[in-house]
Amino acid sequence: MKLFDAHCHLANLSEKIPLLPLLQDATEKGISSFVSSVLRKNELIWHRQNPDKRIIFSAGIHPNFDECDLDLALIKQLCEAKTIWAIGEIGLDNGNPEIDWQREVFRAQLQLAVSFALPVVLHIVGHQSEACETIKQYSLPYLVHGYAGSKEGFEQLSSLKPVFTISSRLLKEDKFDLLLAMLNYPHIMFETDITQYYVKTGETNPLLRLINLVEACSELSGISVQDLLNRQQKSAELILPTEFV
Repeated sequence: MKLFDAHCHLANLSEKIPLLPLLQDATEKGISSFVSSVLRKNELIWHRQNPDKRIIFSAGIHPNFDECDLDLALIKQLCEAKTIWAIGEIGLDNGNPEIDWQREVFRAQLQLAVSFALPVVLHIVGHQSEACETIKQYSLPYLVHGYAGSKEGFEQLSSLKPVFTISSRLLKEDKFDLLLAMLNYPHIMFETDITQYYVKTGETNPLLRLINLVEACSELSGISVQDLLNRQQKSAELILPTEFV
């Protein structure tokens, strides 16, 4: 089974577990590549020091992550140097009361994406209506990462035809209707969203969660694993760099 992790935080994870053995194990088990997200300067340094053909990464100012120390000047530099494949994850999050700051930084990064013709990885927690009204003003390829809000919010976002990533958050019983709706949407990929903070006690390789996720989605929906992977491949071709997919 060939698949890839459409959203993870490998540099962050490397602070807890040596990453090379995990990557090798995952590759041997069929996970061919990884789309990583950078939210801190030290994560950017790690990616620069550990180039790997299996990994591409984005960078962005997160709307609700206190440890995020990136700034607009740095994001612009990364765009100019063609270091990142996309800007993100960025967006709006109702867990952060500083909504005016979120709006300002979100729009500034969307404008950078337009200027450099880059896709955007979105983090939307609440504020779905506002997020839709904002992103429709910018003609960009969008990847909505790990959405687990309301089904109505999904329908709002899906009207803009982005790619969605599906995470294990949707395997909960109260998210079953949302999961089925997303699995029947044409543009989907699968993610672990793994960071050092999510590693479970005794877990030897959290990268392998991706395999369990795809198999669980297949079992719950009745859609074959191969069909799900075919859908992921076609979705990847819509948004990820050609040389990567």
